[in-house]
Amino acid sequence: MESTSITKLRKGASGIITEIKHSAVSQRLIEMGLTPGTSFEIRSISPFGDPIAIRLNDFAISLRLSDAMNIMVNPN
Repeated sequence: MESTSITKLRKGASGIITEIKHSAVSQRLIEMGLTPGTSFEIRSISPFGDPIAIRLNDFAISLRLSDAMNIMVNPN
């Protein structure tokens, strides 16, 4: 299956993170636990698509759309 940006998925979708593309915040995303091989679920998406909330392991993270675009995933 081909990787896609997490921003292309809908609420309730889940999958596995495959890559964090290099950006100004990529190191911070990795430090928050967004690492390749980690499973996630999209919990909510704001009406205008920014921000999105994901569940990662046992906690929730809210991400700006511009940051989330750098998270590549394989959806389930």
